[in-house]
Amino acid sequence: MKFRRILFRFLFLILIILFLGYLLFPIYWAINTSLTPSKNLSKTPADYLPFPPDFNAFQRILSNSIFKISLLNSAIVAGSATLLALFLGALAACALGRFRFPGKRPILYIILAMTMFPQISIVGSLYEMIVNVGLYNTKFALAASYLLTTLPFTIWILTSFFKSLPSELEEAAYVDGATPLQTFRFVLLPLAAPGIVTSGILAFIHSWNEYLFAMTFTPPPPPPPP
Repeated sequence: MKFRRILFRFLFLILIILFLGYLLFPIYWAINTSLTPSKNLSKTPADYLPFPPDFNAFQRILSNSIFKISLLNSAIVAGSATLLALFLGALAACALGRFRFPGKRPILYIILAMTMFPQISIVGSLYEMIVNVGLYNTKFALAASYLLTTLPFTIWILTSFFKSLPSELEEAAYVDGATPLQTFRFVLLPLAAPGIVTSGILAFIHSWNEYLFAMTFTPPPPPPPP
């Protein structure tokens, strides 16, 4: 039995190492490619450890003012979209997870169905709306458009967290004279912090990686100087 247990742990460790290697190899290869001189990128066989490392690509990109501005704008838009998704999603999830009202289940499925439509199918009509209201080439237009995809799964994640909270805490807050908003802010919201952090990270990553809306709702940057 002891030999079997040691063998099982050894095989499990090997499986974990292979799984981590599969996940981390693309990141390693991207770093390796960024440190490899341009003339050696098409070299066969490839260099798995670039020596000496070439930092010219990092120097060029970090000295580009357009890249710095674009990076700052992406952080502002992704952060704004995340905060909006968490604020609206927490309110909606609290109502869907704590209250009973007719049509709650269909509302949840309608919210989930919003994620079924690909972005390319709505980008045309969304572009017309943004242009007609005068929000083209604004950060608010991008942040608001990202809510179409970040808000549904934020609501679904937070609804399960709010639903799992014990009702006795909420009832105790009402007995002590707390209003529904005070109960939500000081009792329910802190207890749902793990779900808020998880959904916030996912919403920020999704907003940061989004490209179609950013390319459509903002003009292309000027070409770099020769």
